[in-house]
Amino acid sequence: MKDESFLQLLKNTAKEQQLLVKEKFIPDQLSDLANFVASHLWQSLLILAFFSTAILNLWKLFVYDY
Repeated sequence: MKDESFLQLLKNTAKEQQLLVKEKFIPDQLSDLANFVASHLWQSLLILAFFSTAILNLWKLFVYDY
């Protein structure tokens, strides 16, 4: 009885994982970028922080006249 319930749970989990494999969270066009971000998380965050700060500072410089 215990083995049967474990096997049933295992089968249900395998079905759920199969559905997750079929559904793509990220389109194929962005998979290379997603792999890079996943592999180099800290570097990606650093680049994102740098560019967002630069854009905000340039926007602040040219939009607001101090």
